[in-house]
Amino acid sequence: MAQKKFSAGYNGDPVADLCDNNFGELYSAFLKFGTPYYVDSINGSDTLYDGLSIDHPFQTIAKFVATASDGDRAIMRGTFTEAVTCTKKLAFLGSGPTPDHCVWMESAAGQTLLSLISPDCFVSGIRFRVPTTGGIAIDMLNSDFTQIRGNIFQGRAGSYYGIRVSGGSQWRILDNSFSYMNTATYGCAILGYSVLSIPSGCDVSGNVFQSNLRHIAATLRQSYVHDNTLQAVGIDADNVSALTATVKIDISGETSGGQFNTVTRNNIQGTYSVLGGFKSATGDNWYGNKSDKISTTGVTAEGTTIAVPA
Repeated sequence: MAQKKFSAGYNGDPVADLCDNNFGELYSAFLKFGTPYYVDSINGSDTLYDGLSIDHPFQTIAKFVATASDGDRAIMRGTFTEAVTCTKKLAFLGSGPTPDHCVWMESAAGQTLLSLISPDCFVSGIRFRVPTTGGIAIDMLNSDFTQIRGNIFQGRAGSYYGIRVSGGSQWRILDNSFSYMNTATYGCAILGYSVLSIPSGCDVSGNVFQSNLRHIAATLRQSYVHDNTLQAVGIDADNVSALTATVKIDISGETSGGQFNTVTRNNIQGTYSVLGGFKSATGDNWYGNKSDKISTTGVTAEGTTIAVPA
């Protein structure tokens, strides 16, 4: 039986198609250097194939990580139920026009799907079904210069954390969608309290947050949070009842001190105050956000923030 191939898109070349549809300017570093591997959960084989062509893909992400060298990239399609630890500088790229063509989910409760114990990684074009019962979609353990861009983080009943950041500097979380991380007490889209290493020089921008218990709860230093949309009210993962986010942006550092961040041009909803779920770090600049609570403390009559939340 003929193998079902990766969608090549209108270019006739799946790698070129990724460039056109998924932030080609950021893929360029991986496309110029290193080796492309193909991973197909349906038609691949870890024992029969070498992963070096569309017709001979690996079946698992773990096989790619074990085989690859720094700078290599996985072009992935299908549904994966794996817990993978990456200690190399690799790219994980979903193949297809949308992240729905590459789905990564738990095989058992409490898993971490992707543990990044290396700098200079890149993750894009994947729909993560966020694990339940303490699980994490992406755990950034040592992730200097890593970029997480253009993914969907979709929780469900019992989902905990979309991305957990335990350190690293100059990483970027860009243009993702986070929803339904709303398990009582624990649900959080981006979690990052660390007593050992405070992320600095980082960028969280262009993301959409909705129906999470906590959107951004992370200690940051000299970082930039901008152009995100953070909804105040949503629904729970079972689509049964309304949910109000308890934390929209908290970069204060409850266990260690964040400082000197810029939070601007975000579309924020809900009462602009500490009690309303907004909490700044020392020396932060929170000017220029757009709030739906006009003429309240720290917000102008046009809905622009002019002070840190109090």
